[in-house]
Amino acid sequence: MARCRIMTAFGRIKEIWRYPISSMGGERLDGTELAEGGIPGDRIWGIIDRRDGTVAAPEKRKHWRPLPNLLARLKGDWPEIGLDGSWIDAGSSLAGELVSAFLDFPAALHPHVPFGSEARDHIAQRYQRADIHIVTSASMNRLAGLLEDPSQVDSRRFRPNIVIETDASRQGFVEQQIIGKVLSIGKARMVISEPCTRCAFTALAQGDLAFEPAVLQTIARHGEGGFGALCQVVQPGKIRLGDHVTLTET
Repeated sequence: MARCRIMTAFGRIKEIWRYPISSMGGERLDGTELAEGGIPGDRIWGIIDRRDGTVAAPEKRKHWRPLPNLLARLKGDWPEIGLDGSWIDAGSSLAGELVSAFLDFPAALHPHVPFGSEARDHIAQRYQRADIHIVTSASMNRLAGLLEDPSQVDSRRFRPNIVIETDASRQGFVEQQIIGKVLSIGKARMVISEPCTRCAFTALAQGDLAFEPAVLQTIARHGEGGFGALCQVVQPGKIRLGDHVTLTET
C-alpha cells in the first residue's frame, strides 16, 4: 500500500544569508538560487594566520574573535570585505593588510577547496559543510524566553542561510521535530538531515550583540542536541523573502 504524503504550511522565509568568507559577517539577500550544494557563493573563501598557517576558528581561539565584525559580500562571483562602509577586493593585498590590522596579527585570505582536498594558495575547509542551515522564529522565541536578556537572541549569532518565520501553531525547538522530513519553497526541496550542533561562536560579540556565554549554555541545557537544523538540497529552485515554506510528512 502506498504511503500518504501530507503537506502542511510551515511558515515563510524571513531572512536569507550568505557568508562568502568563513567566520566573517555575512550579507542579507532578497533572493537566491537554492542549488545542489547550497547557496552559490556561500563560504567559498577562508582566512589563515600567516604565522603558522592555521585556519580561522573564532569559536576556539580568542585572537580570532573579532572576525564576525568584518563583513563579506559577493560582487559578481568574487568576494569583497567591508568595514565602515567601504569594500575591498578580497584577493587584493590591501584586503590582507586590512584583515591583519583589524586582527593585530598577520593574516591572509584564500579561496576554499573542498573538504579534505589540497591546492596551492587555497584553504581546505575545516569540516564537511551541509548544503543549507536553517533556524526558525519558533526556536529563537523559545531560546529568548529562557534567557535573562532575550534581546541577545539574534539570527547573526547562529549564522543560518535561511530564517523561517514559522506559523503561530508551531512552538519550541521545532527543527528537532522535523528531522528526516522535507521542506518545499516553490520548486526547491530540502531534506532536514540533522540538528545543528552548536559551538562557542554563538556566544561571540558582534555588532551590537554582547559576548554572552548564556546563549550556548542554555542551548546545551534545553536544545535537545542542537539549535536549528542542517539540510540537503534535493531539488534546486529560486527562493525569495516572503516565500511560503511547506512541510511534507509521510
